[in-house]
Amino acid sequence: MFKFKTSQKFRVIVDSACFYSTAKQIRYGVGDLYKCNAAIQKALDALEFTKSGTGADQCACGIAGTWEGFNIQLNVA
Repeated sequence: MFKFKTSQKFRVIVDSACFYSTAKQIRYGVGDLYKCNAAIQKALDALEFTKSGTGADQCACGIAGTWEGFNIQLNVA
């Protein structure tokens, strides 16, 4: 399965808040809210799973969806 390097930077949008983070920070938690961290981690897992596919899926540079009740958009920066 494809995994991003820990230094890979991402633009993260959670509902209306936007910030930049690295894969390492996302995996270890970016804030104090457990559900928000879990949602962002699930989005990263989903993007890595998508990039593990074949064809055009390997070119994916972002993902958007709802995890743990949060609207998440995650883009490679």
